[in-house]
Amino acid sequence: MSFREKLTWLRLIALIGFGGAYFGPVFGSYLGVADVPGGSFWWMIYCVVTLFIGLPIATTIMSLSALRNPREVQSPKDERDRQIGLLGSRTGFYVLVVGVILSMLTLHMGARIVQMVNYMLFALLVAELSRLGTAVFLYRRGW
Repeated sequence: MSFREKLTWLRLIALIGFGGAYFGPVFGSYLGVADVPGGSFWWMIYCVVTLFIGLPIATTIMSLSALRNPREVQSPKDERDRQIGLLGSRTGFYVLVVGVILSMLTLHMGARIVQMVNYMLFALLVAELSRLGTAVFLYRRGW
């Protein structure tokens, strides 16, 4: 498994974890099943800041663990890596467009502004997960 594939897996797993920690209570509160700790706004700020701090820390730890093979880390992207990145970005873009349009439609269906913002954040998360998932799929498929 190449270093770029390991880094993609790490980002995918971290986003699933952070997304589940944030959107589990938020959507649970919308359904009346759970309560958002600390109120919706402060919970959102806490989770976003944690994501912005936690993901670079996890990436740095992954990069430091790759010091055993520095040649692999420093190697430039080849054609395969560029193609996988482009295909993943294309998939993520389409998912993002559909998600943002659907989240804007919820405003017309009676959702509050905070709910619409949460739906847009969820659209961003799903788009990024689809981008990374496509990349992992293509790396694993051996393309």
